[in-house]
Amino acid sequence: MSTKYPLLETLIHGSKGTKPLGVVFPLSEPALETVTQLREYSLCAPILIGPQEQITFLARKMGVDIDGIQIIDTPNDPVAAATIAVAMAKAGELAALMKGSLHTEDLMGPVVGKDGLRTARRTSHLFLFELSSYHKLIGISDCVVNIAPTAEHKKHILLNSLDALAKLGVAQPKVAILAATEVVNPAMQATLDAKLLVDAQRDAPFFPGALIEGPFGFDNAISATSAKTKGIQSVVSGDPDLLLAPDLQAGNILYKSLVYMAGAECAGAILGAAVPIILTSRSDSVFSRVASTALAMRLA
Repeated sequence: MSTKYPLLETLIHGSKGTKPLGVVFPLSEPALETVTQLREYSLCAPILIGPQEQITFLARKMGVDIDGIQIIDTPNDPVAAATIAVAMAKAGELAALMKGSLHTEDLMGPVVGKDGLRTARRTSHLFLFELSSYHKLIGISDCVVNIAPTAEHKKHILLNSLDALAKLGVAQPKVAILAATEVVNPAMQATLDAKLLVDAQRDAPFFPGALIEGPFGFDNAISATSAKTKGIQSVVSGDPDLLLAPDLQAGNILYKSLVYMAGAECAGAILGAAVPIILTSRSDSVFSRVASTALAMRLA
């Protein structure tokens, strides 16, 4: 495990427990490797949900010890496994779900279906990033789920993310709503959405205690010096806890830029469902998977 990311390490070590985590269709080496790390860190009680014969065969082939880990035997079909996992979560038998080797849509279909785990909130995703160039963990939403969110969708994204930050002990969270410019421009919908959300929080706070400002260009959000140069007076600039992305494309490019060019590491989870959901990617590091599990366990 890494020691380059002390803030995420602190999150991991502070999230130990025995809450049940449903690992859905874990038929890949990264999935089973992650399970062994979760057990090593005592983060949760992993429950493997998938075809038992194939899971145990893969574990033997890898030389991985999964003795003592409960396996819920399902048909060798990812959607069937996901459907069973969702039913278990709905019944209160699982505190969170983790994507194994199935496609995201095969897991999220049963989650958002009429018998799934929907709540009054829209589902969204939160990443927490640790960068050597920033003084605390910084959240970014939504880089994964909502493709072209409206202002109302963004309000749900904010509520989900701010609830999560509150559970992590972030008091008076500072939010920067991102766009390509800090000037409200009728031709740029992201700036209009930002103004609407900022005005709404000021006039009738939808999340009391949060400091929500925008629109910001990325430079003005992250650098107080940049904001000052442009004459922006802001308590958020240079110190945001959360960046609200204008849409999925911008958020996704930003998150991958931080990981692949800035050396960031991250934890992430889907919020707004009845339980947190960890969407792993084949390119994720094991450390990121463990940190994401720690985040989900804290939020469960």
